[in-house]
Amino acid sequence: MVKINVTNNYDICCEIDVAEDPDWDYARNKQVLIRDYLIEYSTSSFNAPILTSLGAMHGGNRDFSWQGLLVGPINNVLYRVLDALYYRALNAECLKPVSVISRRDSVDYIYVDENCENYIITISVNAGNKEVVFSAHAQRPSIFLPILDVRNAESSIQPRYTIYEKSGVLIVESNAAPIKLEIKGFDDIRKIDLTLEWIYKLGDGWRRIENGRVLFVKHAKKVHAPVALISTRGTLEIKVPLPGIKFRDIKYGVRDSLRKLHSILKSVSPKLSPQIIDAILLRVDRLISFGAPFGPTLAPEAGSMWFKRVWTRDLLEGLRWNMLTYIEIFGFSKWLTDLVRYLMLVTYRNNGLRVFVDCGDYISDAFPQLINVATMLYERTRENILLREIMKITLEAYRQLRSSGGFSGCHLYEGLIVCKANSSWLDVLYSINSLMWPTRLPLNWIGKISPEDRFALLEVNSLFIEGLGRLIRLLESVGEKFPKELHEFRSELLCGYKRWFLRDDALPPITVDPVSGLKDYTGSSLGVVSITSLKETFYDKKRLAVIWSHVERLLVIRKIVNLGNKYEIFGMLVRDLERKPYLGDLEYHGAVVWPRDTPYLIDLMRELGMRKEIYGILINNLDQMISEGAIGYENELFSLPIGQNPSPIKEYSFNPVPVKNYAQYWSHWCDPYIKYFANF
Repeated sequence: MVKINVTNNYDICCEIDVAEDPDWDYARNKQVLIRDYLIEYSTSSFNAPILTSLGAMHGGNRDFSWQGLLVGPINNVLYRVLDALYYRALNAECLKPVSVISRRDSVDYIYVDENCENYIITISVNAGNKEVVFSAHAQRPSIFLPILDVRNAESSIQPRYTIYEKSGVLIVESNAAPIKLEIKGFDDIRKIDLTLEWIYKLGDGWRRIENGRVLFVKHAKKVHAPVALISTRGTLEIKVPLPGIKFRDIKYGVRDSLRKLHSILKSVSPKLSPQIIDAILLRVDRLISFGAPFGPTLAPEAGSMWFKRVWTRDLLEGLRWNMLTYIEIFGFSKWLTDLVRYLMLVTYRNNGLRVFVDCGDYISDAFPQLINVATMLYERTRENILLREIMKITLEAYRQLRSSGGFSGCHLYEGLIVCKANSSWLDVLYSINSLMWPTRLPLNWIGKISPEDRFALLEVNSLFIEGLGRLIRLLESVGEKFPKELHEFRSELLCGYKRWFLRDDALPPITVDPVSGLKDYTGSSLGVVSITSLKETFYDKKRLAVIWSHVERLLVIRKIVNLGNKYEIFGMLVRDLERKPYLGDLEYHGAVVWPRDTPYLIDLMRELGMRKEIYGILINNLDQMISEGAIGYENELFSLPIGQNPSPIKEYSFNPVPVKNYAQYWSHWCDPYIKYFANF
């Protein structure tokens, strides 16, 4: 059970129970996640004591092999620093876990000792210029046990350490990372030289089938605790110097913004329960935890753990569905304008956008979304420079798309934007008989086309048409003269869409090969993205109402656990394929739910006047956020509850199962809540 508490100074706290949940092989375990720029710490809420020569030490379990203390990205590299921090009161032999209270950047682990006295340890993370700091504060003298794992987080190397004391500071250096730890706050050092082989039962979120049961692929790793540190003050500070890192914090005024939002919600939606209002405040508060130094500014990274980097498509998708919150609630219009202008500059310099903005492969879906984000941002800020700059780069894109070199890995062909099949967000390549096959493409296309061919991807073409339409309309509304090429570009794409994608009474095909004429008519959330983004172009309300019956086949229902007890719509399938449990890459973009697409579904339902159903989706996603996984955050994707559950628990075993990363930026959309409940 999770209880949300909003303090007088608008810290949004979550009191989390300390029991594990074995449903679907512990997929629903509650995780504690605290974050700041460049640093995050995560454990399960479940206490996992270890026996040492100094007695039993306590700390949160690590279910994922990426949990613990992460620092980065530094030059796009993530570093794992601690597997965990363990502790105990110096004057207590036995500690019993009571609860965990988490905030955005700190957490209280609460215990009671054999004398029925509380032992509370607060762990916090803080990022500043040139350093990040991990701190522990207990109410009593304590023994601290840092379990080290200082390495590139994507390396399997077993680190070796050099540890020495200098002027009362313990220095830890590793042969597996170019960073060092500076530890202070202790009075005495006890050599303990403890090596543990930890079992991470959720691994990195992949699963397998064993004797019919669906199980996670567990990871095991040796971690080392060379010393224990005794602090009579009950404090410990671990600093990681980052001499080349500078950034400007934008989290000013967050508490005042939350206070304002709280007042608006109570005024506009007076019948909304305090529990739901607190959950909305929690979601909005945790949005601010996404951010990493990025060029001259900050940008939300793609998520937690292995996604703690700025991924271009994730960034733009998240900006689109959090823009209202950033501007109207937090007042971040200048930061957002600076960020979008920087993205446009990088696009212009690099002839497109790549997976990590300016490195990695070119991607096809980011630039059309950048047109949308820039024009939507102009609508809210009236910053004329946004229109001028996005017009300039869009014209350049059009010219390059018509050339042999292309733009962002794309070309224009027969009125279509064509690109590699794996260049949009359905990006998995899978080896089939030694052929690297894009899983986006139907298997029955093998032998008919080459996986290296160029295809028209539905969402890419739709987002281009949507963005161009808004850009032209805005330029005309302000009397800005612009080259006729913009109209030509849009007209060409309109003709291409009408010829290759448009269907009167069904969702459009998601992939087209204009050379062979092959089309993939698989029902998909991509189709919902398309008809929603083009609802003012090809899809009027009458046509949308007809197509809705096809959308219904994609809908996934979930039973609300904490914010009610009804069954409501939760999201929709990425693709209407054979119903299988999620295991790995083959199912990654199949019959699974990605919350990233849910805002488009909500927009479609709003167009059809389905206000009651929208309420159900919004409450259901809030409920999931406070019921399982990283509390306050939303998962990357969800498997259908299919296959043999090794440990079924009550009726919620039939809810979608959270898998892979437990805190994803583009899943953390807030604008639909602000629009619906605060009437913006």
